[in-house]
Formats: sequence, structure tokens, C-alpha cells
Amino acid sequence: MAFRPLLFVALLAVVQVWSDPVSADPILGTWQVEPDQKGQVGQVIIRRCGEAFCGRVMKVHDRKGKSVVTKAMGRDLFWGLRSFGGGNYGGGKVWVPLFDREYSAKARLSGNQLRVLGCVGTLCDGQLWQRLQ
Repeated sequence: MAFRPLLFVALLAVVQVWSDPVSADPILGTWQVEPDQKGQVGQVIIRRCGEAFCGRVMKVHDRKGKSVVTKAMGRDLFWGLRSFGGGNYGGGKVWVPLFDREYSAKARLSGNQLRVLGCVGTLCDGQLWQRLQ
């Protein structure tokens, strides 16, 4: 009789150890992007999408702090981003609204800053995002 509760506790411990590192990835949360060419600033929520990460534009405001609606609202800016460890992410795609094009995506997390890059071959450009939550 005592074996079943012990087996149950052991299974819970294995599931907890296996799931915590995955669910608690430091890239998850709300990020503020750099102002675009119009001075508009967006907020992106990074969430899990299967075994990878996606970043969706949830809010945009102008230089005066007034909410605005853009073509990026509600869209994923990047998807398929995977953790390579040590704050490095890659393997996904990023959509750049200014050019309405998709590029290979990379990101580097350092504290509360996330450098998000779009790349064509070895040529990359991007933004530095700040964590809000």
C-alpha cells in the first residue's frame, strides 16, 4: 500500500524537475521595443509556441504616449525561436514591419535587455528591447 503513494511522489518530482527549466525560461515576459522611424514604441509579449518562442505585438504608442493601431498589432514579430543556452536564441524567423519581410531570427538575452536580430546570411541588424515584466 505504501508503494503507490511513494511512486506517485517520485513521478511528481520527475515531472517538476523536467518541466521547470522549460517553463521558466528568462526570455518569457513583456518587452518594450525601440522606437521605429515614426517614433512609435511597441510592447511585445514573448510566450511559448510549442517547443519554441513567439513574440506578439500587444500595444503600440506614439511619442506622446497615445495608443495607436498599426499593422503589427496582434501579429507575431518572431516565431520558432529556440534556446541554445547561455542567453542565446535562434533558429526562428522575424517579421520586420518596415520592410514587410521575414528574416532569420537571433536573440541574445543579457539581464533585462534582449537584443533581437534579423539576419540575411551573416549580415544582421536589430533592436535592443527592455523588459517591462
